[in-house]
Amino acid sequence: MAVRPLTSVLKTLTAFDCVAQASEPMRLADIARQLDEARGAAHQRLVTLVEAGWLEQTQDGRYRLSLRVVSHAAMALEQSNLGARFAGVLEEMVTQSGETASLAILDGKDAVIVRRVESRGVLRADLKVGAHLRLDRTAFGRVLVSHARPEIVERLKAQGVSLPDDDVIAQVHERGYAISEVEGPRTVSAVAAPLLDAQGQCIGALALSGPFQGFDTEKCAGIVVAAAAASSGRMRGEQ
Repeated sequence: MAVRPLTSVLKTLTAFDCVAQASEPMRLADIARQLDEARGAAHQRLVTLVEAGWLEQTQDGRYRLSLRVVSHAAMALEQSNLGARFAGVLEEMVTQSGETASLAILDGKDAVIVRRVESRGVLRADLKVGAHLRLDRTAFGRVLVSHARPEIVERLKAQGVSLPDDDVIAQVHERGYAISEVEGPRTVSAVAAPLLDAQGQCIGALALSGPFQGFDTEKCAGIVVAAAAASSGRMRGEQ
């Protein structure tokens, strides 16, 4: 016997899609109008989504996506084998640089490594897949924040997350990449560049990293920027 979907759930998910597709928080009246249903019914669906943690209300009563969506989006990228798609790119980056190559995404309040190819050298950057990295101090974090949508940055600020300052963000946009380079015998240096999808949205970042001693920042920057540009071009359908 075929099982039919729950109509009430489908309508509630339609309300979620309505908010998700908006470029800014939405008023109840506008949502009800787009759903073509009474305000009371639309309000009940929104309250359900807020209680479930998928939506949140602003101070003026409008509705927007909660940051819980970011966490699930990160897992969706992982389950869709985003890391596997870039395995060859990371391998080539390692071959060209001799350093460790990684792919990271913005997940909640951190940059999270979802794919990694280790260098073949004795000295390596001691980071693993699943590692959470700060947004203000790391190359990954600086790139992901610099290219994040304004509403995401505002939400991170509202949560009190430490973010790179305006000078760092301006430098990332000017150079096309970010670095984290602090001198020390066990310090990891890194260079990262953004991955942009067909809509120009940043979906992640590529990076090369290695021990501070002997890390060629200029060479690695060229490799990372070229790899990220080529990968972004393929996502836009370019040859």
